[in-house]
Amino acid sequence: MNPAAFDHLTPEQLRQLAAQLSQRVDRLETLNQRLNHELAVLRRHRFARRSEQLNADQLNLLDEMIEADIAAIEAELETARPEPAKREPRQQPKRAPLPAELPRTLILHEPDSTQCACGCQLKRIGEDVSEKLDYTPGTFTVERHIRGKWVCA
Repeated sequence: MNPAAFDHLTPEQLRQLAAQLSQRVDRLETLNQRLNHELAVLRRHRFARRSEQLNADQLNLLDEMIEADIAAIEAELETARPEPAKREPRQQPKRAPLPAELPRTLILHEPDSTQCACGCQLKRIGEDVSEKLDYTPGTFTVERHIRGKWVCA
C-alpha cells in the first residue's frame, strides 16, 4: 500500500486497517513457525543418524512401562509357583554284599612294627574290611582284605 493512501482515511478506518494487518502478521508468524518446525523435522529425517534411537522422554515412558510389567510378572509368578517339594536326601548307591556261600580267603594287612616313631607302642583301634570278587576259571572266590587301624598310645 502506498503511504499517501492513508492520508484520506478516518481514524476509525485506520484502527480497523491496523487490526487487520496485526491479525495478518500473527497468521503469517504462526505459519512461519509451523513451516520452520516442519523444515527442521524433515532435515533431521534426511540428515540425522540412521540408527533407531529414542529420545529421553520416550526412554522414561518405556522404563515406567517395563517396571510395571516386571512387577506384574513377578506377582503372577509368585501366585503360580507351587510350594517347593521337600527333597529327600539322596542315598548313596550301595553295592550288594557278595553271597555268603562263596569261599572266602582272609588277607591280613598289618604293619611291620607296632612301635611308633616316638618310641611308644601302637594301639589297634579298629579295622577296615573290604571284599574283592576273584574269578579263577570255573570258580568264584572272595578275597577278604582286613586292614588294621593303629594309633600312638
